[in-house]
Amino acid sequence: MFGAKKKTAGSRPDKVYKDVCSAFDSKDIKYNRDEEKFMVYSTFKGDDLPIKLTISVNEEMPILCFDALLDFQAPAGSYSAIMGGLNEINSTLHFGAFVLDPESGRVIYRYHHMFAEYLPSKDVILSITKMVVDIVDANDGNLKKLIPEHTSFKDPMFN
Repeated sequence: MFGAKKKTAGSRPDKVYKDVCSAFDSKDIKYNRDEEKFMVYSTFKGDDLPIKLTISVNEEMPILCFDALLDFQAPAGSYSAIMGGLNEINSTLHFGAFVLDPESGRVIYRYHHMFAEYLPSKDVILSITKMVVDIVDANDGNLKKLIPEHTSFKDPMFN
């Protein structure tokens, strides 16, 4: 259990990456991929906003990373207020968190799934994908309220 690192099924990023692609293929989910980086990109339709999801397999650790990028960019002067609002939203979540990238000003929902001694099944991959999309979709109204008035944001539903 503990001690020297062994080569296990959980440390096979190529296999997990192929399983992500296979899971999406099984449900006819459209996606783009980067085989060299073990990344899958897809956009899901939320109630109000498109949800841009990136799924990546960490090559160093057995972690499957789900990152949903939100469609707004916050100006640097608003970071403090936005982070306070994200903190409130995050306190209601059981899994994952909304984070503000200080370099880009973009808000991302991030959920990382560790698979140390096993490979996640296609059902697990699809369930986590649904959970991530549902969490972003359920919170997009509260997230939009955090956007300062002077932020340039084009709502894809209402322009």
